[in-house]
Amino acid sequence: MPTANDQNMGQTYPSIYPPRPIAEIAVLRQALASIGTEQTFHTGDEISAIRDNEKSLYIFTEGYFSVIRSIDGLVLSSARGELVFGIAECMRPRDGWFLKVEENCTARVVPAEQAFAIFTQQQLWETVASLLSWFIQIYSLREEHLVGVPAYVMVRNKLIELYSQSPDFRGNINVADFIQERTQLARSTIMAILGELRRGDYVEIKRGKLVAVKHLPKEY
Repeated sequence: MPTANDQNMGQTYPSIYPPRPIAEIAVLRQALASIGTEQTFHTGDEISAIRDNEKSLYIFTEGYFSVIRSIDGLVLSSARGELVFGIAECMRPRDGWFLKVEENCTARVVPAEQAFAIFTQQQLWETVASLLSWFIQIYSLREEHLVGVPAYVMVRNKLIELYSQSPDFRGNINVADFIQERTQLARSTIMAILGELRRGDYVEIKRGKLVAVKHLPKEY
Protein backbone atom coordinates (compact mmCIF):
# COMPACT_ATOMS: atom_id res chain seq x y z
CA MET A 1 0.00 0.00 0.00
CA PRO A 2 1.57 3.33 -1.04
CA THR A 3 2.00 6.27 1.27
CA ALA A 4 -0.63 8.97 0.85
CA ASN A 5 0.64 11.91 -1.16
CA ASP A 6 -0.42 15.54 -1.20
CA GLN A 7 -2.79 14.88 -4.07
CA ASN A 8 -4.76 12.42 -1.95
CA MET A 9 -4.70 14.27 1.37
CA GLY A 10 -8.02 15.82 2.33
CA GLN A 11 -9.58 14.84 -0.96
CA THR A 12 -13.36 14.88 -1.23
CA TYR A 13 -15.27 12.37 -3.31
CA PRO A 14 -18.50 13.52 -4.99
CA SER A 15 -20.72 11.05 -6.80
CA ILE A 16 -18.86 9.17 -9.51
CA TYR A 17 -22.02 9.05 -11.64
CA PRO A 18 -23.63 11.82 -13.76
CA PRO A 19 -26.51 13.82 -12.24
CA ARG A 20 -30.00 12.40 -12.56
CA PRO A 21 -32.05 13.97 -15.43
CA ILE A 22 -34.66 15.41 -13.09
CA ALA A 23 -36.23 17.70 -15.70
CA GLU A 24 -36.78 14.87 -18.18
CA ILE A 25 -38.28 12.61 -15.52
CA ALA A 26 -40.66 15.39 -14.47
CA VAL A 27 -41.83 15.91 -18.06
CA LEU A 28 -42.53 12.21 -18.56
CA ARG A 29 -44.22 11.91 -15.17
CA GLN A 30 -46.54 14.80 -16.01
CA ALA A 31 -47.37 13.35 -19.41
CA LEU A 32 -48.37 10.01 -17.87
CA ALA A 33 -50.13 11.39 -14.78
CA SER A 34 -53.66 10.68 -16.06
CA ILE A 35 -53.20 6.99 -16.93
CA GLY A 36 -52.20 3.87 -15.04
CA THR A 37 -52.70 3.07 -11.36
CA GLU A 38 -50.89 3.83 -8.11
CA GLN A 39 -49.30 0.81 -6.45
CA THR A 40 -47.42 0.40 -3.17
CA PHE A 41 -44.15 -1.51 -3.04
CA HIS A 42 -42.27 -2.78 -0.01
CA THR A 43 -38.63 -3.36 0.82
CA GLY A 44 -37.39 -6.43 -0.99
CA ASP A 45 -40.03 -6.40 -3.73
CA GLU A 46 -38.70 -7.30 -7.17
CA ILE A 47 -40.13 -5.51 -10.19
CA SER A 48 -39.91 -6.69 -13.78
CA ALA A 49 -41.15 -4.47 -16.59
CA ILE A 50 -42.76 -7.48 -18.31
CA ARG A 51 -44.97 -9.84 -16.34
CA ASP A 52 -47.43 -12.36 -17.79
CA ASN A 53 -46.82 -10.80 -21.22
CA GLU A 54 -47.93 -7.39 -19.91
CA LYS A 55 -45.48 -4.53 -20.39
CA SER A 56 -45.51 -1.66 -17.88
CA LEU A 57 -43.56 1.47 -17.00
CA TYR A 58 -43.03 2.35 -13.34
CA ILE A 59 -42.87 6.03 -12.38
CA PHE A 60 -41.48 6.64 -8.90
CA THR A 61 -41.42 10.05 -7.22
CA GLU A 62 -39.15 8.80 -4.44
CA GLY A 63 -37.51 5.66 -3.06
CA TYR A 64 -34.27 3.72 -3.13
CA PHE A 65 -33.73 1.01 -5.72
CA SER A 66 -31.14 -1.45 -7.02
CA VAL A 67 -30.94 -2.82 -10.54
CA ILE A 68 -30.10 -6.53 -10.29
CA ARG A 69 -28.68 -8.75 -13.05
CA SER A 70 -31.04 -11.71 -13.32
CA ILE A 71 -28.49 -14.38 -14.12
CA ASP A 72 -26.38 -14.04 -10.97
CA GLY A 73 -27.81 -11.35 -8.67
CA LEU A 74 -25.04 -8.81 -9.31
CA VAL A 75 -26.06 -5.27 -8.35
CA LEU A 76 -25.57 -3.26 -11.54
CA SER A 77 -26.44 0.12 -10.05
CA SER A 78 -28.44 1.81 -7.32
CA ALA A 79 -30.58 4.93 -7.45
CA ARG A 80 -32.37 7.11 -4.91
CA GLY A 81 -35.18 9.52 -5.69
CA GLU A 82 -37.29 9.95 -8.81
CA LEU A 83 -37.08 7.19 -11.38
CA VAL A 84 -38.78 5.96 -14.54
CA PHE A 85 -38.21 2.24 -14.99
CA GLY A 86 -39.14 -0.04 -17.86
CA ILE A 87 -38.81 1.95 -21.08
CA ALA A 88 -35.84 0.09 -22.54
CA GLU A 89 -37.02 -3.23 -21.14
CA CYS A 90 -40.42 -2.89 -22.85
CA MET A 91 -38.97 -1.68 -26.15
CA ARG A 92 -36.34 -4.44 -26.36
CA PRO A 93 -37.39 -7.30 -24.05
CA ARG A 94 -34.50 -9.37 -22.75
CA ASP A 95 -35.26 -10.20 -19.12
CA GLY A 96 -31.66 -9.42 -18.26
CA TRP A 97 -32.30 -7.47 -15.06
CA PHE A 98 -34.98 -6.43 -12.59
CA LEU A 99 -35.54 -3.62 -10.10
CA LYS A 100 -35.31 -4.37 -6.38
CA VAL A 101 -37.08 -2.00 -3.98
CA GLU A 102 -34.85 -1.07 -1.03
CA GLU A 103 -37.36 1.20 0.76
CA ASN A 104 -41.16 1.24 0.94
CA CYS A 105 -42.54 3.48 -1.81
CA THR A 106 -45.33 3.98 -4.33
CA ALA A 107 -45.30 4.17 -8.11
CA ARG A 108 -47.65 4.91 -10.95
CA VAL A 109 -47.76 1.78 -13.09
CA VAL A 110 -48.56 2.59 -16.71
CA PRO A 111 -49.22 0.18 -19.63
CA ALA A 112 -46.25 0.57 -21.95
CA GLU A 113 -48.30 0.78 -25.16
CA GLN A 114 -50.34 3.67 -23.79
CA ALA A 115 -47.20 5.42 -22.57
CA PHE A 116 -45.46 5.05 -25.93
CA ALA A 117 -48.54 6.39 -27.74
CA ILE A 118 -48.48 9.49 -25.50
CA PHE A 119 -44.75 9.96 -26.14
CA THR A 120 -45.54 10.02 -29.87
CA GLN A 121 -48.57 12.29 -29.56
CA GLN A 122 -46.74 14.82 -27.37
CA GLN A 123 -43.42 14.53 -29.25
CA LEU A 124 -41.56 13.33 -26.18
CA TRP A 125 -39.21 10.81 -27.73
CA GLU A 126 -36.30 13.27 -27.53
CA THR A 127 -36.96 13.52 -23.80
CA VAL A 128 -37.07 9.73 -23.58
CA ALA A 129 -33.77 9.52 -25.48
CA SER A 130 -32.16 11.93 -23.01
CA LEU A 131 -33.30 9.77 -20.08
CA LEU A 132 -32.05 6.57 -21.72
CA SER A 133 -28.73 8.27 -22.45
CA TRP A 134 -28.32 8.80 -18.72
CA PHE A 135 -28.81 5.09 -18.11
CA ILE A 136 -26.21 4.32 -20.79
CA GLN A 137 -23.76 6.69 -19.08
CA ILE A 138 -24.37 4.97 -15.74
CA TYR A 139 -23.63 1.51 -17.11
CA SER A 140 -20.69 2.69 -19.22
CA LEU A 141 -19.06 4.26 -16.17
CA ARG A 142 -19.74 1.13 -14.17
CA GLU A 143 -17.86 -0.92 -16.78
CA GLU A 144 -14.94 1.53 -16.64
CA HIS A 145 -14.80 1.11 -12.86
CA LEU A 146 -15.02 -2.68 -12.77
CA VAL A 147 -13.92 -4.35 -16.00
CA GLY A 148 -10.26 -5.03 -16.67
CA VAL A 149 -9.05 -3.27 -13.52
CA PRO A 150 -7.34 -4.68 -10.40
CA ALA A 151 -9.38 -5.71 -7.37
CA TYR A 152 -8.11 -2.70 -5.41
CA VAL A 153 -9.47 -0.29 -8.05
CA MET A 154 -12.86 -2.01 -7.85
CA VAL A 155 -12.89 -1.66 -4.07
CA ARG A 156 -11.70 1.95 -4.26
CA ASN A 157 -14.45 2.91 -6.71
CA LYS A 158 -17.14 1.26 -4.60
CA LEU A 159 -15.86 2.98 -1.47
CA ILE A 160 -16.16 6.32 -3.28
CA GLU A 161 -19.65 5.39 -4.46
CA LEU A 162 -20.75 4.45 -0.95
CA TYR A 163 -19.15 7.50 0.64
CA SER A 164 -21.05 9.80 -1.73
CA GLN A 165 -24.26 8.65 -0.02
CA SER A 166 -25.69 10.31 3.09
CA PRO A 167 -24.35 9.35 6.54
CA ASP A 168 -27.78 7.98 7.48
CA PHE A 169 -27.71 5.66 4.49
CA ARG A 170 -24.13 4.54 5.13
CA GLY A 171 -25.02 3.85 8.74
CA ASN A 172 -27.33 1.04 7.62
CA ILE A 173 -24.99 -0.55 5.07
CA ASN A 174 -22.23 -3.07 5.71
CA VAL A 175 -19.34 -1.84 3.59
CA ALA A 176 -18.04 -5.31 2.69
CA ASP A 177 -21.54 -6.43 1.65
CA PHE A 178 -21.98 -3.30 -0.46
CA ILE A 179 -18.74 -3.96 -2.32
CA GLN A 180 -19.28 -7.68 -2.78
CA GLU A 181 -22.82 -7.28 -4.13
CA ARG A 182 -21.53 -4.87 -6.78
CA THR A 183 -18.26 -6.58 -7.74
CA GLN A 184 -18.59 -10.27 -6.79
CA LEU A 185 -15.01 -10.18 -5.57
CA ALA A 186 -14.12 -12.85 -3.02
CA ARG A 187 -14.96 -11.63 0.47
CA SER A 188 -11.45 -12.50 1.64
CA THR A 189 -10.02 -10.16 -1.03
CA ILE A 190 -12.34 -7.34 -0.02
CA MET A 191 -11.58 -7.75 3.68
CA ALA A 192 -7.83 -7.84 3.03
CA ILE A 193 -7.94 -4.57 1.07
CA LEU A 194 -10.19 -2.89 3.64
CA GLY A 195 -7.86 -4.05 6.38
CA GLU A 196 -4.89 -2.45 4.64
CA LEU A 197 -6.79 0.79 4.15
CA ARG A 198 -7.81 0.88 7.81
CA ARG A 199 -4.30 0.20 9.06
CA GLY A 200 -2.99 2.96 6.80
CA ASP A 201 -5.65 5.35 8.18
CA TYR A 202 -7.06 5.87 4.70
CA VAL A 203 -10.61 5.00 5.76
CA GLU A 204 -12.53 4.75 9.01
CA ILE A 205 -14.81 1.76 9.41
CA LYS A 206 -16.71 1.00 12.61
CA ARG A 207 -18.76 -2.16 13.14
CA GLY A 208 -18.67 -2.80 9.43
CA LYS A 209 -20.00 0.66 8.51
CA LEU A 210 -18.07 3.22 6.45
CA VAL A 211 -17.63 6.30 8.63
CA ALA A 212 -15.05 8.30 6.68
CA VAL A 213 -12.85 8.22 3.60
CA LYS A 214 -9.83 10.34 4.42
CA HIS A 215 -7.78 9.76 1.27
CA LEU A 216 -7.53 6.82 -1.12
CA PRO A 217 -4.38 5.98 -3.10
CA LYS A 218 -5.09 5.50 -6.77
CA GLU A 219 -3.06 2.30 -6.84
CA TYR A 220 -2.49 -0.58 -4.43
